[in-house]
Amino acid sequence: MRCLYVFRHPPYADSRGAEALDLLLTLAAFDLTVEVLLLDEGVWHLAAGQQPARIGQRRLPDLWQGLGLYGIERIWAGRESLRQRRLSPQRLLLPVTLVDEAALPQWWCGYDRIVED
Repeated sequence: MRCLYVFRHPPYADSRGAEALDLLLTLAAFDLTVEVLLLDEGVWHLAAGQQPARIGQRRLPDLWQGLGLYGIERIWAGRESLRQRRLSPQRLLLPVTLVDEAALPQWWCGYDRIVED
């Protein structure tokens, strides 16, 4: 089964980011094909230079960097979402494949399950 998790919210606004990463690891542990798409404010999950300890949050970048150990290797990011936030793929913690948001409706058809935060 091919699953896609879509991150649309910023990493530290609430507990969604940490809970979503835990869910991804659980799904991958059951040998599901898990991929990630970062859209809108979700692109901030991979922004370099995060200092979550200053606001009393756990370091989500450490969890992101461990996804590959669980077979989660395909991370997509919306080209327009990055552009609007003046982020380049080179400023992210992990390599991403860019996707055009206009093509998402057709692109989503390739997944068995899609979950959004």
